[in-house]
Amino acid sequence: MAKKEGAQVMAADASEPEWDVFVSYSRSDAQKITTLVPALRERGLRVFVDDTAVDDFASITATITDALARSKILLALYSADYPQRRACQWELTYAYLTGQREGDPRRRALVINPEPTADHVHPVELRDARHWPWPTTPQAVERLAGRVVAQVRHIATAMGDAAHAPFVPWLPAPARTGSVRFTDRLAEQWRVHTALHRHRAPLVAQAGGGRSAQLRGMPGIGKSLLAQEYALRFSSAFPGGIFWFDLHRGDPSAPADTMDAYAEQLRTVLSALGLDSSAVTISGLLSHLAVALAAHNAPCLWVVDGVPDGLSHEQLHLLQGPHLLTATLITTRSLRYAAFTECIDIAPLADTDGFRVLTSRREPRDELDHSAALALVRDVGGHPEALDLLADLAASSSFIDVRNRLHAHGSDILATRRLVAGNSTPDRPSPATALLPRPLSGRTPVDDVLRLLALACPTPLSRTALEDVLADAGPYDPWEVGSLVPDAVETLLGSGALRPDPLRDQSWTVHPLLARAALRHDADTARQEDLRRLLLHALTPAASTRSSSPGRSLTAAAITPPAPRPAVFTGTSPIERAAAFDLQVELVTRVGVQPLAEEHGSLREALTSLHSLFATTRDVLHRVATETATPLTLPSIAATLTNQHLRPFLATWHPALQEHEATRPADVSPVEHERHWKRAAEMRTELAELRAPLTSVAKDLAAVCGIDLLSTPAPPR
Repeated sequence: MAKKEGAQVMAADASEPEWDVFVSYSRSDAQKITTLVPALRERGLRVFVDDTAVDDFASITATITDALARSKILLALYSADYPQRRACQWELTYAYLTGQREGDPRRRALVINPEPTADHVHPVELRDARHWPWPTTPQAVERLAGRVVAQVRHIATAMGDAAHAPFVPWLPAPARTGSVRFTDRLAEQWRVHTALHRHRAPLVAQAGGGRSAQLRGMPGIGKSLLAQEYALRFSSAFPGGIFWFDLHRGDPSAPADTMDAYAEQLRTVLSALGLDSSAVTISGLLSHLAVALAAHNAPCLWVVDGVPDGLSHEQLHLLQGPHLLTATLITTRSLRYAAFTECIDIAPLADTDGFRVLTSRREPRDELDHSAALALVRDVGGHPEALDLLADLAASSSFIDVRNRLHAHGSDILATRRLVAGNSTPDRPSPATALLPRPLSGRTPVDDVLRLLALACPTPLSRTALEDVLADAGPYDPWEVGSLVPDAVETLLGSGALRPDPLRDQSWTVHPLLARAALRHDADTARQEDLRRLLLHALTPAASTRSSSPGRSLTAAAITPPAPRPAVFTGTSPIERAAAFDLQVELVTRVGVQPLAEEHGSLREALTSLHSLFATTRDVLHRVATETATPLTLPSIAATLTNQHLRPFLATWHPALQEHEATRPADVSPVEHERHWKRAAEMRTELAELRAPLTSVAKDLAAVCGIDLLSTPAPPR
């Protein structure tokens, strides 16, 4: 029961304060307040303290809400455990929003911090302006009580019922109810609130115009649930209602279907409000709603959940609330809408929060089980939906057993589809399959880039690294990969599959759970194996013979300088020596190593010859892919040949010559037309400059196989 001392409960208007101070605290800090509350009461303050256990919205009793409405200020004992208690956060939000409507969100909320640092205190405004340390001596307790008295003197009225509106109208119905399994995300909720109200009172120095924000993140990371929790916790800031539009219903690959689903929900809202819903266009529907919102003259929240990738600027504009009274919040997987509105990226759960989700149904049995549970959190990279599923599985088993099943071959325990309570129909795809932007089944650049990033996870790969490996793997032409890889990356960014490396531009990685899904649910396992071998060869120490010039690093890690070329390679197998000899034969007989006489020969034939050498090198790499001798020398030499010498030359001159050839008149021969090309001399010069590095590669191949073919001149072919 609540302790009500110093006055009887009055049936007066809520603006008449019954309590001076409402103490908000976590039950784990109950002992601390026993020294503070008496000091406040001795100063004549009327203090409300609730000593019942309150952990969720359903337990916020009428007594507590009435006491808040009749209190002048809220005094929060903001320990490290405080932000984990939803009831505490509801109380703090109540006071914060009351002060915000009065012009200062910090006016009604005071914070006492018993921790050595203030990083856990949210929002940052309370951390910076009204943060008092925990008093450790009787004298300090008295000084703190005096400060509270001084603050109370400046406030004449109670917070009132205006702040209390935990359930505002939701359209289209029914209202979302949140989840008892929701964990943390407190900092993100305060960032959302600041972004949506920045236009009214910029509380922190940050770019953004206010009134709109977007929650971005991978599938299953909790974007929709976070938006629901924000709407519930901050509902009193939007007395005009919460408008929730679910775009998950449309086909994400068809923007027209998405907009049709949006229009249908707009018509439902208009009909529920008794307004005309006969307009054909979305802009017409929004115009009718804008008039109604203006007449109501109350702030409202406009949530568009599940915005797919690929929408145009005009379509995105139609998703915004139709009136300045609306604050717009969208959720999306896409990373390509950064220019649309302020971005709030949703990261995986930290180990502590992930552990709380995983053990929400059952605590670990012993130390080994505890270690297995923590390892599970890291295995799935703090992914909330996967952790929730694993928690269900662990309820009737040990965490050790669940982890063994997670990593076992065969059926994937994360491929289980979740069921709605009391319903035999799955309510959503499993975490494993929902993560993939689409099934991996072919040899497209998008599939191959995702495979490579999954194979390298958690190490980021640079654009150059992706281009190098795909050029070696084929079937792409060397001049294609320079455009195919960026296009594939753009597609994957739109699906939310990639995570840009924060330390290096043009480098990316994928979440561990997505990497797991990509590798376990790949229909073309042969292609995956080919890419794995090429990537492993590229990552071996022997690969350090490659150039360390800017932009040529394999990964986003530190660049290893090239090692001196050994005079003789030792320890090579017969298979590797034979392959090196075959590649040397092909190399030394090509134009490139053999000079192309001036005014003789065809530049197109020279390009064709070098391109066929590119294909031959790929075949040699695949031939030695199963070689087990370590370290293999040939893959690094072949990678140097293809990626540092052949591909840059071919990527530059093939399209240039092709463009010139397209202008050849019908009555002019190809050779004659080529001789009149204004860039012919420039290409011949670069072809001649290619001779030295190709000769150097031939010498390396000679050292591997023990036979130097350059000692005997060979005619060009």
